[in-house]
Amino acid sequence: MTTPGYGVREFDDPRRQALIRCMRFASLAVAVCLALVGCAKPIDFGSGASASPGAVTGVHHILVTVSNLDRSIRFYRDALGMKIEYRSFHFAMLTAGKFGVALSDEPWDFEKKGEPKGVGMIPHLTTLDMDAFAARLKQHRIPWLRGPRKESYGVEAFIEDPDGYQWAVLAPLKPSA
Repeated sequence: MTTPGYGVREFDDPRRQALIRCMRFASLAVAVCLALVGCAKPIDFGSGASASPGAVTGVHHILVTVSNLDRSIRFYRDALGMKIEYRSFHFAMLTAGKFGVALSDEPWDFEKKGEPKGVGMIPHLTTLDMDAFAARLKQHRIPWLRGPRKESYGVEAFIEDPDGYQWAVLAPLKPSA
């Protein structure tokens, strides 16, 4: 087959074959990028009013660097009941209500290295029913760091994810009988 105006057979020229392969790959890469971006929900940045200009208006998500993305997804999705919003090759976003936990198995260049993970910061998740949450953890063989304890603000317990990140879980106090 001759390409019009060039007199060169389309599939006989190795440079042309390489260019066609590159263009196909670039088209595929653009399509994948657009598909991944399209999966993300818009971020709620809070209301227009804040205490002062530039003040923080909320918390959208935290990013957790993990050693095994699939294992961590199973923990957050199956054991904790979070919903996967989207996933790519090295990243997943899970949510519980409006709060998200982003998982990445590729650390940022500026991230602190080493162990232990998350020292000095313990994010707090919420559940409406600590007893049901405890049953869910038992079903998935997740041990307590500290079991549920009644505090003045609710029932609080502590767990750890597969990479050693510590999480607190809060439930409302049950009404007194």
